[in-house]
Amino acid sequence: MEYFIRIFFDYYIPLMPVTKSDLINETAISCGMARDDARKIIEQFFNVVQDIIKEGKSIEIRGFGTFSPKTCSSRVGRNLQTGELISLAPHKNMSFKFSPELKAKVTGSTLKPATASKRAQVRELAKTDSL
Repeated sequence: MEYFIRIFFDYYIPLMPVTKSDLINETAISCGMARDDARKIIEQFFNVVQDIIKEGKSIEIRGFGTFSPKTCSSRVGRNLQTGELISLAPHKNMSFKFSPELKAKVTGSTLKPATASKRAQVRELAKTDSL
């Protein structure tokens, strides 16, 4: 899918974002299923994600990313019209962190090979020092 149209030299105009309806259509076409079945699957996935996040748990989808709930503490803000200081209540938020695989696909970079753990590195150093 092309998400940007190149205009003239280096100027890009973003196209409309992909909607839930677009996801449903793409899923139905790529899986060869009815649109109603794809809609049920997509909506159920979103409902499960919402329920798990409401419980305060994180969701890790390997190769895609991690959805995590965040709690923002109360803070002092300012009313921009009057300049008056106001207290903002604590609230919940959600964050998403890309997996290294998805980040590599999006940015076009290559994945770095996994490195050995610190403990394994210390053992290797201990073996070479004792020789």
